[in-house]
Amino acid sequence: MNIYECFVCGDPQENRTCDRCRNGIRGLLSALPELYRALEGCRQRAQSGGGDGRSATRLHAPTPGDERVLNLLGPASRQAVTDAQDQGGETPFLEVLWSWCGAVTEERGLTLPKRNVTAMTARLTAHLTWICEQPWVVDFSEEIGGLVYAVQRITMTAPRKQPLRGVTCPSCEGLTLVRHFPGDWAAECALCPSVRLDQKDYEDLVRSQARDAQHAVNP
Repeated sequence: MNIYECFVCGDPQENRTCDRCRNGIRGLLSALPELYRALEGCRQRAQSGGGDGRSATRLHAPTPGDERVLNLLGPASRQAVTDAQDQGGETPFLEVLWSWCGAVTEERGLTLPKRNVTAMTARLTAHLTWICEQPWVVDFSEEIGGLVYAVQRITMTAPRKQPLRGVTCPSCEGLTLVRHFPGDWAAECALCPSVRLDQKDYEDLVRSQARDAQHAVNP
C-alpha cells in the first residue's frame, strides 16, 4: 500500500488528496451556484447618509452599485490591465470557474461547458476525483475557497458556529464541539484541528457518550 502526503493538508494517507480535503473542496463547489444568486441580489449599493447628515453625492458622483459586487459579476479584462484604476479587487466570479474549466477541458480532451455558474460547477464537480490527483489541486482549492469566502463576506452568508452542548470532543474531552451551518462538516472541535466529524460519525459519538453516561449511572 502506497502512502502519500495529501497535496492540500500534508497528512499521510492512501490518496494524493485525503477524503477530508476532497470533501471540503466538493462542499465549496456545491455552494457556488447559490452564492452567485446571492451576489446578483447585492448589485444595488446600500443607501445611507453620512454621519454628519450631509449627502455624499454632493461631493462625489455615486457608484451605481457596490463596487465589490460589480467587480465580481463583471467580465475579466481581455488584455493586460495597464492602469490600476481600470480593474481591481477579486478576479470576477465566472472567470475563476472558466479558467479552471479550461484547464480540465484541455487536459482531459473535453468540450467546453456553457459559460454559466451551473454548467461550470457541474463540470468541475464531475472531474473532482481527477482534479484531486493533480499537484495544482492546492491552487484550485485556494482559488475556489477564496471565491467562496469573498462572496460570503459581501452577501453576509458565512457559516455560523453553534456550540453542541452536552457532547465532548473525542480527542481533548472538552465541551468544544461546534456545528457549522450551512457548512460541509456536521461538527468540529474548536480546539483540535484534526477533529472534524461528518453526520454519521457525530451521531455515533452522541450515542456512544449517551451509553457511557447511562452505564455510569447504572453500573
